[in-house]
Amino acid sequence: MEGVAYTTGSETSKEIHFACQHIVNCADRCADEIRGVLVHEVVHCYQYNGQDLCPHGLIEGIAGDLSSRLRFVLLFSDARRVIDWVRLRSGLAPPHWRPSGSKWDAGYDATAYFLQWLTERYGEGTVLEINELMKDAPYDESIFKTVTGRKVDKLWKLYKEHLGEV
Repeated sequence: MEGVAYTTGSETSKEIHFACQHIVNCADRCADEIRGVLVHEVVHCYQYNGQDLCPHGLIEGIAGDLSSRLRFVLLFSDARRVIDWVRLRSGLAPPHWRPSGSKWDAGYDATAYFLQWLTERYGEGTVLEINELMKDAPYDESIFKTVTGRKVDKLWKLYKEHLGEV
């Protein structure tokens, strides 16, 4: 299998596939990597994608961000309401992740840290609101303005200024 892992299936039945070679390659931090990847993939089972129109980088960034607080209470509640940030905040982020990037929707670490910054700036429900707006409607960048009052390009510029990169 190429890559690290992937999630597939229907709305009611999901499968997570994990590359065994990736576990071998991360032998020095195997347990944390397995937890981090599995949590990331579980988030994919519960997130929306704007009728398949959402940029791939945003999908991966949301999974990176939402997975950084995921609690296994999803077994007992409406998962879309209790998904919490775990990968960034629990020490499960891969050691190569950095809060930077060339585009807001570059995916994984770049988008996850950007979304984390949005959460810090606009409140704990920010990413959940973005995800919810992609439930029954085609993806449109205006969801960022709906949730934050600003266009995503302006938000990215502010984030880069926050990092001291502009």
